[in-house]
Amino acid sequence: MEKQIVFIIVLLFGISSSAQKKQLSFKQVDSTTYAQYLKQDWKSLLDLGKQSRAESIDFYYLKVRMGIAYFKEGKMLSAIQLLEEAYKVNSFDVVVQEYLYWAYRYSGLILESRLFYSTMDKKLKKKINLDLPFVTTLSLNILATNNLDYDQMLEIGTNSENNDIRFFPKNYQLYSLGMSHPLSKKVNLYHQLSVMYTNSLQQENSGGEFINETYEGKETRYYADVTVALGNRWYLDTYFNVIFGKYDNLNIDDTTLSARGGPGTIFSASSSTITYTDVVFGGSITKASYFVKNTLSVSVSNLNGLNQFQAGYSIFLYPLGSTLIVPFGSIQYQIQDPDSNVVFTGGLSYSTEKFSITGFGTTGKINNFIASNGAIIYNQTSPAINEFGASLQFFNKNSIIKVGYSFMEMEDNYYNENLDSTPRTFNFNQQNITAGITWKF
Repeated sequence: MEKQIVFIIVLLFGISSSAQKKQLSFKQVDSTTYAQYLKQDWKSLLDLGKQSRAESIDFYYLKVRMGIAYFKEGKMLSAIQLLEEAYKVNSFDVVVQEYLYWAYRYSGLILESRLFYSTMDKKLKKKINLDLPFVTTLSLNILATNNLDYDQMLEIGTNSENNDIRFFPKNYQLYSLGMSHPLSKKVNLYHQLSVMYTNSLQQENSGGEFINETYEGKETRYYADVTVALGNRWYLDTYFNVIFGKYDNLNIDDTTLSARGGPGTIFSASSSTITYTDVVFGGSITKASYFVKNTLSVSVSNLNGLNQFQAGYSIFLYPLGSTLIVPFGSIQYQIQDPDSNVVFTGGLSYSTEKFSITGFGTTGKINNFIASNGAIIYNQTSPAINEFGASLQFFNKNSIIKVGYSFMEMEDNYYNENLDSTPRTFNFNQQNITAGITWKF
């Protein structure tokens, strides 16, 4: 009996404590959050605001105060959520307009901020004085690749038989210059001109003796992407990438298979060089929400004499309501004359005001593959089985400096003396080093 009485008392005490904890009122929340706002006690304001909204006590000035508090705490995506809620209630509040504009800017939603700017109060627009120069960013990037097993491959041909031929790279260097132009407040153009120099090897197994001949190549790429802000954080991208290339022809007397192409890519070897033109067209649609960004993409291309269709889905997560920690991933489905393939990518980014670091991994057959809205094209001779890497960015007032490294495991087929692909394969490892700088105007 005594135990039952004690249990009832404890239960009543717990219910009483819970009731006392939830005894919030509009007046209490309003006066307390206002005092916390004046004292700039952002953390306490957010704690009380969350509790209040959980108990269905919500009102215009609470949204405003919480939105500003999130802004001050650097949680721009959460700030956008609260400030957009407040803006729907009162679109004439210039305080809400100003904080919402800068929250869009600082969260990376530049086009959204430009689009919102056109709806703002005239005096506020005059205060901000948004200027759209002809060029908003100028980027210079360098990519250097290196076959880590090149010296060993000069002497050893694993799985090769007599008269087998294989092609593999020694190193590549890619130099890119890109510019961003605001065509209007809701339309942006980014385009890039790249030049790539390649050094590769053709190796023939002649009775166990390897005959090695080096050849060089050069590619010129032009890439353009137009992004349109559709409103409410929807974005449409359309892009194309055109590649003009040539490389030395080591088999002038024969009709040969392209040293950079796939089975069935036949060229008449009538000159000392072989030229080619590759094209990629595509687009994507993106919805940026408060805690997630989703992108659907599609592209068609002709690379290395083969037709490709690629469709995919990408996701970026913002669990903290900011860009501090961002997990991301994508799945891409590819059809290539007539084989199909699936490529998975996943990674994590950590960002502060001064720097960001990103790690990623990609697995699947990466061959004639399109990434980053067509800005990156994997079109080298040998497919990659996987790629793992990391990049580091440093943010200055008017520039961003970037360095990166990735490791790729490559696999390709041997060709017979008629230059038809055989089922025999070989592997090697490749490293990629990137560096770049972007100036902001």
